[in-house]
Amino acid sequence: MITVTMLGSGSKGNAILVDGSEGSVLVDAGFGVRTLAKRFEAAGRRTDDVHGLLLTHEHVDHACGAAAACERFNWPVYATAPTLAALRVQPSGAPTQTVALASSGPTRVGGFAVDHAPVPHDAADCRALVLTDVRSGSRVGIVLDAGDVPPALPEFLDRLDLLVLEANHDEGMLEAGPYPWPLKERIRGGTGHLSNTSAASLAGRCAHKGLRGVILAHLSETNNRPALAIETVREQLRRHSWRREALVAATQRAPLAPTHSRAERRVPAPAQLDLWC
Repeated sequence: MITVTMLGSGSKGNAILVDGSEGSVLVDAGFGVRTLAKRFEAAGRRTDDVHGLLLTHEHVDHACGAAAACERFNWPVYATAPTLAALRVQPSGAPTQTVALASSGPTRVGGFAVDHAPVPHDAADCRALVLTDVRSGSRVGIVLDAGDVPPALPEFLDRLDLLVLEANHDEGMLEAGPYPWPLKERIRGGTGHLSNTSAASLAGRCAHKGLRGVILAHLSETNNRPALAIETVREQLRRHSWRREALVAATQRAPLAPTHSRAERRVPAPAQLDLWC
């Protein structure tokens, strides 16, 4: 079984705790170590449980805490070779323990086999991830910061048990919103972020009877609303005969309750937390 706990997701920081049969990994560390420690405490978890830190890419909202977390919590950092190279010139510094993900085939990280696929984003080498629990065979796919959906991505995400999927913005809200025109163009220009509509289309292509839960991530606090993102994606999932209730949106400021690959979830009211990065 796989369990996913969203410690926080948005433009101010991202961190996703994934538990399997033989331990845990953290995907992205877009918060400083003080905030990460608070998020673990709020989720009732310990940083000692983590076997390694996986990075999707080097942008600060995904990796600003990587070097400090590696030092404080003794986590090895796993990423593609281009992402590790990009980290070396980041203001936050380079982690001291690093492992390059295999360029082809899975990399073993704790009890998981980790596969990755490229997604278009204005980073050195942004990657979608699939973590397969080696003992149970359960699979979680994670897609963050993808400006578009490459043709090979739906097949890469085939037969998932859980899906964490960016739904960054509503197209109408972005168009009418306060962002300057160059930033709007960056977000929707093919190497920025997925809209609700694009996320819904991809979620529909990933829908199957064994998909237990979908978690929407990286929602813009300016150009989106959780209820709007959920409704847009739910409509597309229902068109593909997926009618479970386990469709939720992660928040920027507090962890969500865990989502399990073999059970429906219930969400308590999140606690408000400060941001420190």
